[in-house]
Amino acid sequence: MSFTMKIRMIMVAVGASALLFPGTASASAYPVEDAPDLTNNSLYAAGKLPDAACVKPAKGKTLASVKKHVNAVISCLDDTWGSYLKGANLQFVPVRVEMTDKYKTDCRGRTLSPKKSAAFYCGGHANFIVQIRSDWIKASDDVQIFAQLSSAYGEHVLNMVDIAEAYNALHADDGEEISEQLRRYNLQAQCISGVTARSLWPALGYPAKDAKRLADLAKAGADKGVISVFGKGANLAYWVKRGYSTGNPKSCNTWTAPSGKVA
Repeated sequence: MSFTMKIRMIMVAVGASALLFPGTASASAYPVEDAPDLTNNSLYAAGKLPDAACVKPAKGKTLASVKKHVNAVISCLDDTWGSYLKGANLQFVPVRVEMTDKYKTDCRGRTLSPKKSAAFYCGGHANFIVQIRSDWIKASDDVQIFAQLSSAYGEHVLNMVDIAEAYNALHADDGEEISEQLRRYNLQAQCISGVTARSLWPALGYPAKDAKRLADLAKAGADKGVISVFGKGANLAYWVKRGYSTGNPKSCNTWTAPSGKVA
């Protein structure tokens, strides 16, 4: 494995579903070339993600009820994306869920906060790692839960359609170029989470007014960060809103976007 590949995989390990360390981005421009699986992926021709037909149980305020709720949302994600991808003759692999009230580390070896709930995607095994703590149990609604689950699932979609593999194979001359490529990848996953939300929002019974909260939650997470894995909070919010407004993965092609939109 090349040094560039090692660095890229280390950086993507703090990726989209965690919303951990985003921050200020470089002003440099690094267009992505000779990578059709990124710039012209078959996903972009599959059309809008249809409205989901799922029912979710109320979250409740017990660990058991939150686990039931999380499993129902993930099942809905699998059903909706599975039908869509199979219909477009694209690969689909259902995720495997590992869930408990406390993990010391996730599947990438990252230490998890013992006080905060979290959802992470582990691409090599198509695993969701879900840690449920008191913040999710006590929450008055479940928008934050959906935001993290749909964000993690955005990474799963990129993995299934070979965007993750093509991203890892990209050439980069320096750290700044790697950083911009990483932002393009993570912002695409966030945009896909917006597409997912557009499909599932009515079926899961969320009020229309809460859709804006997805972008606000993402922007707030980005603006608190210190490492540029997402770039500016305003750009992160832009891509989440773009995915939600169109409901179409085609609108999430960050690989052909101007560098200013992924800064």
